[in-house]
Amino acid sequence: MPHDTEDMIQLLLSTNKEQEQTIVDLRATIKELRSTIANLNETIDELKRKIFGTSSEKIRRPDQEEETVTVVKEHTRTRRKKSVRADLYEALPIKEISCDVPPEERICPDCGSPMEHLGYKFVREELRITPAKVVRVHYMQETLMCPVCRQEDETMIVEAKTPTPLLAHSPASPDMVAMVMYQKSFLHLPFYRQSKDWMEKGVPVPRETAAHWYNYCSLEYLSPVYEVMHQELLAREILHA
Repeated sequence: MPHDTEDMIQLLLSTNKEQEQTIVDLRATIKELRSTIANLNETIDELKRKIFGTSSEKIRRPDQEEETVTVVKEHTRTRRKKSVRADLYEALPIKEISCDVPPEERICPDCGSPMEHLGYKFVREELRITPAKVVRVHYMQETLMCPVCRQEDETMIVEAKTPTPLLAHSPASPDMVAMVMYQKSFLHLPFYRQSKDWMEKGVPVPRETAAHWYNYCSLEYLSPVYEVMHQELLAREILHA
């Protein structure tokens, strides 16, 4: 029994020490949390003053005396003007369509006299899209001949200069190839779908042909531009991507 009593006493003492240590740890944690909360509140107040331009106010810190905060100059915000339809479409060309009064209605209904033109007024606008059209362009080269030299049994013929084709022995034009490249690179439209679209316009352009146009013109006309830009970048002291 005495041993049991001593063991019980030792157990109680050990439990009391653990409880006391737990209390000490909890008090330290509470103190740290209070300090953290105070710092966060101080940060929030400072952000409020910076964002909303709060005028002079006083704050009290737990570890400092009362101090006066410097007045932050208020600023005015300019409200962005709401976009109107005219601003949205200002880059588009304008085509005016005149709506004239029919000849039989240009007589005054009261006295029967011919009415004079007073002017036009804007009624409404609409957006029209003209679908892509494909036309065949024939370059006709002019040929000149000297009649005097011909009489002397000599022939002098002069031919006009013609534009160099984009691709030799190909009907592809710069705008047609540009359309193929735009649809492929920007719209991510596969060549086989482009081929179907060209066929609907009456132009048979197999996807192999469109791919050849894309690859050839990229290497022949765009690669030199790319190389110049590459060398220009390498000449810089700092590159940032």
